[in-house]
Amino acid sequence: MTTKRRADFAENRIRILDAAHEVFIEGGVGAPLDSIAKRAGVGRATFFRHFPDRRALINEMLDLYLVKLEHKAQDIPATSEGLFDLVRYFFDEMIAHAPIADYLRAQGRDDPALLDAIDRFNALLKPHVLAAIKEGSVGPELRTNDIVILATMLAAAATTPNIGPEGRKRAYEVVFAGLRQTNRDKATV
Repeated sequence: MTTKRRADFAENRIRILDAAHEVFIEGGVGAPLDSIAKRAGVGRATFFRHFPDRRALINEMLDLYLVKLEHKAQDIPATSEGLFDLVRYFFDEMIAHAPIADYLRAQGRDDPALLDAIDRFNALLKPHVLAAIKEGSVGPELRTNDIVILATMLAAAATTPNIGPEGRKRAYEVVFAGLRQTNRDKATV
């Protein structure tokens, strides 16, 4: 009986997280939590047993997102092309999780979850950035935090209603050209 309850608890948590992702994509992170519970097929009490507030839910979603990125970073070789593969994946995922990026942008600069997320982003990017600098495919001025800033900008572009798919694609192209541009002669820019 206890095993069944634990399985139900874990299953409900996954359904809530999946529903939250869908609801936040549709209505932003300010969407009513009751709509997430309803979409997940759980009651209010069950929802709040898992996540006492919006912040707890979003922090869990952010953690899952970071774990996914950390695993991907470990699977991609730390080379110039590895950096661009990782950054492409990172940007695509950031766009797919744009409402969470919106929420993080709204937090204070000293928010512990935000600071932890930035540290984790920087740690997973660092070996790839260093390898790309060493190989000369990006300029020596590139920092891991630059990529975090660019990803946040792309996430903002992804949530701008009038930018559309072509605008998002163009923003993506501009960012990649800029990363590669850092290695070119500044006088020709």
